[in-house]
Amino acid sequence: MVDGADEGERDRTGVGVAERGADPLGGGRAGEREAADRGEWFQALAALRPHVPLDAFGAPGAPGIFSLADPDRVREVLSAAGFAGTTVTPVTAPATWGRDAGDAAAFLLDSGPGRHLLERAAPESRDRARAALTEALRPYEDGGAVRLRGAGWLVTAVRPPAPGR
Repeated sequence: MVDGADEGERDRTGVGVAERGADPLGGGRAGEREAADRGEWFQALAALRPHVPLDAFGAPGAPGIFSLADPDRVREVLSAAGFAGTTVTPVTAPATWGRDAGDAAAFLLDSGPGRHLLERAAPESRDRARAALTEALRPYEDGGAVRLRGAGWLVTAVRPPAPGR
């Protein structure tokens, strides 16, 4: 079970407000270890650990791609914006990240978060990081594509009508 979800809920496809994950260095924060176990793209990034500083993703609530990783933070933000009845449901979905491991590694490392990681790495480490990620993605090659399961939140909320309307 992940976050109290049964197997059927875990495999449901949906659109997540925030990508979920944990510190790939192994020091997961409360409630996030299960999320990282569900996000294969994030697990693959652990291959970068010897080459780039992975703390650059940020903690839940702090700037970064995991700013909305904590469902309580999502509820807090939406409540402050006037929304009510917020539900936060964990979802997973398969995604194609490239034609092969090299293509998928290029996509991940050329994205905003990937570029941010590489910019923080020593120049001599960048090629090694790219090679390590490429090797970590090889097991996911299948039929001309690299497919990884991602995890996120399906968030619903209602904005009540303004008073007097």
